[in-house]
Amino acid sequence: MINLRKAAVFTGLCFIALAAHAAQADTAEVPVDNHPMGYYAEVQTEENPMTVPIDAQGNLAPIDEEGQTVKEDIQENTETPKVSSRVRRAIADDAETAQASLRNAPSDLVSNDTSLPRKDAVDIASWQDWMTQSDFNQLKAQGVKTVIVKLTESTTYINPAAKAQIQMAKNAGLTVAVYHFSHFSESGKTAQATVNNTARAEANFFANVAKQYGLSTSTVMINDAEYVPKDSVGTMPYWDWTVASQNFADQLKKQGFATTRHYASKAWAVDGVGQMEPSKLGAKNLWIAQYLYGKPSASNLQNTQFGSWQYTSQMYFTNFSRRSPLDVSIDYANIFAPVNPPAPSGYTNIYRLYNNRNLEHLYTKDANEKDRLPQLSKDWKYEGVAWKAPKSSSVPVYRVYDPRSGEHLYTKDAYEVSVLTSKHGWRREGVAFYSDSSSATPAYRLYNPAAGVGAHFITMDSYEKSVLVTRGWKYEGIAWYGKK
Repeated sequence: MINLRKAAVFTGLCFIALAAHAAQADTAEVPVDNHPMGYYAEVQTEENPMTVPIDAQGNLAPIDEEGQTVKEDIQENTETPKVSSRVRRAIADDAETAQASLRNAPSDLVSNDTSLPRKDAVDIASWQDWMTQSDFNQLKAQGVKTVIVKLTESTTYINPAAKAQIQMAKNAGLTVAVYHFSHFSESGKTAQATVNNTARAEANFFANVAKQYGLSTSTVMINDAEYVPKDSVGTMPYWDWTVASQNFADQLKKQGFATTRHYASKAWAVDGVGQMEPSKLGAKNLWIAQYLYGKPSASNLQNTQFGSWQYTSQMYFTNFSRRSPLDVSIDYANIFAPVNPPAPSGYTNIYRLYNNRNLEHLYTKDANEKDRLPQLSKDWKYEGVAWKAPKSSSVPVYRVYDPRSGEHLYTKDAYEVSVLTSKHGWRREGVAFYSDSSSATPAYRLYNPAAGVGAHFITMDSYEKSVLVTRGWKYEGIAWYGKK
């Protein structure tokens, strides 16, 4: 029999794939390498005897073409339909069945409805390439804190709209997180060790693209775990998604990205029988998708044991450039905000900020300065921890300031400081931080006069350095050392 909290598919109660599909589903099939978030996730329904037929055992009863309850026993359907979301498209042709299906579908929601749960986060992919800067500004104005952008899928696909979407979100003052639509295997029968290796390869691909797009290592990276290989048993492959996801997160950490969250259907987030086990991954690390029939309410929040709940794919924001719905989530545990890992004993975090107006990067060990600058000016954006510096060493790194241009320069060369301050009008700002020993990770200095105030740039990421060199930056050598 079909339990209410399983994915049941019958005429008149169509299975609806989650997440930002409604707009694109009417115009195109989903390519095999570009799935929107929630494409395979299951609709979770809420018991409602007024609109949903229930059998004698309290299970969801199938309905026929006339909208009547089917009396005979029907085996549970464990096939996961490979269809895009059509929330307003009934499977049956006749109007009566269509009306019955719509009556039980998740509601269209409007962003100015104050009875809804908070609109903390929206997630977008290439399907939302129509969004303008004005739309992102509206998200900010209407209370959204985070935009979660699809970056990659498997080991080959990169969202062609991601770079622009990330920049527009930053311009609007929104936090940016990114997600990867994970495959891990195209077969449900692959050996676990092979799946784990593929998970690590996908993590490397995800991390490299994130670095290429200039994302800080404090950015929250999200594993979209929902893909169902065609030869799986129903919705479950033989291999373990939890173990593969742990390998994925571990590899991201090796790449410098310390914080990984996991997106999954509510049906998968069950210890022992699910594919994304909360006890092993951490319930607060899970972002759960569950769309209830009817309208969700701020006074009746669900899935509060998890980090975040994606409660709709049908949110229509007011004052948008186009009437298309977006996925919306409430972030219970602030899981999408950048996380600064504590520095090891004897070290301090060096924070990186970026000024959108003058293109300057600022580096500071002062957490108060890091917090204060974005409050003083919306032009300053915090980009995360750049590296860890020793609290003290024999090699200080000085910070000097040019009051004419507004540029800051960092150097361990005392002679360079002397020349700049005595002959060129720069001002000393003291010791910014200290260099580690030469056995630590090198910090590379690059220069690009076309960048204006931001002409000098520091990074410990050799991949980022290589990319910038291909884009016209001049590599000036190792500036100092620290812990990555």
